[in-house]
Amino acid sequence: MTENSLSMILTNNQLLGEKYIDWKRNLLIVLTAEKHKFVLNKPCPSVPTAESTVAQKQARCYILGSISNVLQQKHQNMDTATKIMDSLQEMFEHRERHARKAAIRTIMNMRMKPRTPVRDHMLALIAQFNVAEVLGAEIKSETQVDMALETLPEMFS
Repeated sequence: MTENSLSMILTNNQLLGEKYIDWKRNLLIVLTAEKHKFVLNKPCPSVPTAESTVAQKQARCYILGSISNVLQQKHQNMDTATKIMDSLQEMFEHRERHARKAAIRTIMNMRMKPRTPVRDHMLALIAQFNVAEVLGAEIKSETQVDMALETLPEMFS
């Protein structure tokens, strides 16, 4: 991915107070493409230091650059990407929790329709698992397999 296309993803999907879930998904895409996603999961110093990696600084800039001016003003004094994301998470967690529950409910209620190719059904199911994961659901791969098998007709037992 080019830097322009990454920038466009964040510009076109700016967090303006709504669509937090879509914004977070797009931010994670950009951070993954830039190999910066680790900064959200790896402990980092409370204040950036000379030893701070470029990735830590860039991730913070990506986040600030992709949120509304009001949110930028609220978060510009936060020193790390993790602090900013924790704050945004707290602000929007009720939306994320609701969406995570809906994604899991969708998985639990999915059933393969007659004459649907298994491949198509499994791709739709995988997409729902990915949505749930982006929203913070931690479903072990063994459990995902068990859940997927439950969505198939009896003839697959």
